[in-house]
Amino acid sequence: MITFYSDGSTRGKNQKGADNVGGLGAVCIDEIDDGYEYELLDFDCDTSYCTTNNREELKGLLYCLAAADTYYPDQRCLVYSDSAYVVNMCNDWIWTWAKNGWKNSKKQTVENLDLVQAIYKHLNQEFYHCIVRKCPGHNDLIGNELADALATGNFKRFMDLLNENGLDISDDDYEWIQRKMEDLVMNG
Repeated sequence: MITFYSDGSTRGKNQKGADNVGGLGAVCIDEIDDGYEYELLDFDCDTSYCTTNNREELKGLLYCLAAADTYYPDQRCLVYSDSAYVVNMCNDWIWTWAKNGWKNSKKQTVENLDLVQAIYKHLNQEFYHCIVRKCPGHNDLIGNELADALATGNFKRFMDLLNENGLDISDDDYEWIQRKMEDLVMNG
């Protein structure tokens, strides 16, 4: 089974107190015969406008769904998020919102409508192959920690976590992730 982890983050405040800098992280982990194959799908630091954590969480999910549809359209995929908002939206709210003309329970237009509708297009397919599930955040799950590192830009924390806790990852995977993160920092 193909497994994805998505995450989003915000840090800093603008003059009105709104979240300012956002980021997303998306990771694909493919189980192979002798272990796992990791792919850092994307990361982004969005400084062009004031954003919210929920918006960045949705962007991370959308990236994973798009990758699943592009690269694994005939396979079952599991997408993990540590955001209750994302998971509840995908497994419950989005269907009601679509039926009610994209209005929430307060009869207001759904927030982040552009992203919600884009996610709906992925979820509302004849062959629905992506399952979205909740995972605990900051609980030493490699995929979640890696997506968080991509979303926050805190690569040092991720590498320290691997070193300190001896998380279950092969030396080759560790070296590949370390090189990839160094490349992202140098070229990102």
